[in-house]
Amino acid sequence: MIIGVCSLSGAPGVTSVAAALAACWPVTPLSVPVLVEADASGGDMAVWHRRRVERGLGSLAAASRRSNPQAEQGDNPLLDHAEQVAGCVPTVMAETAAPTCASAIYELAHHPALLRSGGVAVVDVGRISPRTAGSYLLWHADAVVVSVREDPAQLGRLAACAPGLARLEEAGIRVGACVVDRARCFSDREIAEQTQMPVWARMPHDPLGAAFVRGEALPAGRGWWARARGWLRERRDITPVEWLPLMQAARGLAERLEELGERTPAWEPTSEQRVGAPVDEESAAPAPQEPVALMPTAPCPVTEQGRAA
Repeated sequence: MIIGVCSLSGAPGVTSVAAALAACWPVTPLSVPVLVEADASGGDMAVWHRRRVERGLGSLAAASRRSNPQAEQGDNPLLDHAEQVAGCVPTVMAETAAPTCASAIYELAHHPALLRSGGVAVVDVGRISPRTAGSYLLWHADAVVVSVREDPAQLGRLAACAPGLARLEEAGIRVGACVVDRARCFSDREIAEQTQMPVWARMPHDPLGAAFVRGEALPAGRGWWARARGWLRERRDITPVEWLPLMQAARGLAERLEELGERTPAWEPTSEQRVGAPVDEESAAPAPQEPVALMPTAPCPVTEQGRAA
């Protein structure tokens, strides 16, 4: 099962949401969640956790080009390219250099079999725009979580791009919003009506939970609370921190996505359509009848109105 986590604008906490989701995903003997950094602008986890990327997104992309990627050793071949980080989450880390990441993501978009062979892959796609590497990779997901702040500008952008995101749903991919908020200004129903997208979860403002996910050094202190935080940070175990608001929200989102299960495609786009290559109208699928992009290639109406104003 592939879960894509993305955003349409900057700074909605996509990586933190994806990491928390992978950490809280129900683990079974046949399903070990793996976080995959596939942000074309570069990865963050290696910097956050002070790791060198010796194996990661690049090695995963190279392995995906093999004639039979399913022949990888082990029950979960993604673990061969992953490192353990906070919460004992196996993470396929990406380099911080954008050109290297973009080429690797294009390879995974063309050869996604290795991603699906690992059981559960939570893919952090980062910020997407039309015809970017991450937008092509989302065509292989079973569900897409769009992270958005409860801000009128970001919600307006999500509403303007809803027709493009609806194309994913035409292919059988479930799409929902994850609202990152400090203070609730709009109800889930109001957001769903304006954006034409269900609200799957709300991620609360939780500095302690975000710091745990990022592996940050928390402020030192002499009280029992400071000692407890230091112990949790050193242990890097998700069990003692499940009470944190961020982890509770992530657990609810993970359970909801697990219930949805893998998709049953209503229409499967060809590889040429996924990467935006010209399509022969006679051989194209009934819908849509044009090269597929994740979002409309024209500027969003909200942006144009803002410029006109």
